[in-house]
Amino acid sequence: MIDLAESSIDLRYMQVEVSLESGAQLPGRSAADSFHVCEYISLIERTPKGLVCYLRLEYDDPIVLEEKHAAFEILEIKSYNNHTALVKAMAGGPLALIFCKDEEVWWVNPTLLTKNGMKMTIRGTKRGMRRTREELSALVGSGFTVKLGSESLQEPEFMDILPAKQRLVLDKAIEMGYYSRPRGCTQRDIAQVLDIKQATVSEHLQSAESKIIHSISN
Repeated sequence: MIDLAESSIDLRYMQVEVSLESGAQLPGRSAADSFHVCEYISLIERTPKGLVCYLRLEYDDPIVLEEKHAAFEILEIKSYNNHTALVKAMAGGPLALIFCKDEEVWWVNPTLLTKNGMKMTIRGTKRGMRRTREELSALVGSGFTVKLGSESLQEPEFMDILPAKQRLVLDKAIEMGYYSRPRGCTQRDIAQVLDIKQATVSEHLQSAESKIIHSISN
């Protein structure tokens, strides 16, 4: 049972990327051979077998919709054309099961599988995030990377662990949309506004991100 009082003040947001090479042993790897994009749209329900959800699929030939796929089972085709479909599916692979059994973490948009790998956008409590990282490590070892969104970067708890200069640069980067998708500015833009070198901006942002990610890991 989720402690709503706690989760309301302890909600985190991060993006995790797993390359096809790192996830070669996962069933989702084969889906990348059939679909250009498998995009998670929304959750319908959690079940013991996996997540029942809506997926948007992109492909060359709609015949792939009739095939069996290891990572998910298509339960119903809501709509489709020659290259795109919206389907109701059961995602029952190891990655999906992490979020099926843990009620303190959720897949949110954008979460998708492409020819380049798997990108998961995750929202959850601090405890849920820590458990998710442990589960991911058990599945793919160190073969995943973590990126934080502006929502996480602005957490007072995180900002308090940063030196003043790093906080200043990070605040300005968030304000100017550096962590938005698509990016609202470049490091050069931030450097010009703060009247410092681009290399300094890069160094401060990398250091700040590293400290915040390390804080989540611990």
